[in-house]
Amino acid sequence: MHETLTTPLPASWLASRLRVDAREIARLRDAGELYGEWSESGNEWLYPAWQFGPGGKVPTGVRQAVAAARAAGLTQARLVTLLRRRVGLMGGGRFLDLLFEGRADTVVAAIRTAATMAEGV
Repeated sequence: MHETLTTPLPASWLASRLRVDAREIARLRDAGELYGEWSESGNEWLYPAWQFGPGGKVPTGVRQAVAAARAAGLTQARLVTLLRRRVGLMGGGRFLDLLFEGRADTVVAAIRTAATMAEGV
């Protein structure tokens, strides 16, 4: 995953450049389906770029993965580490790719497995 995907994007930028509905983003954040971090210096919410697809849309798979990670107690950093991993033994795509391909079930299962493994440690 290219490092720019973890770049925090200001809500104002998302709204103006990508025409993202700021109220929808706030709703998703409040519902636990989107990661956002409050910036005291910028006095606005910042959202990691990996969560947004073409046209600024937040795919259903991303929402499901964020909600599953939160429910499992995984931090955003641990989730991003998981999303960077390749799927399968033969070097297929990454878990992040699956979210945008509509295959969130595989990612959610991996999140639950990672959480279970962390509990056993």
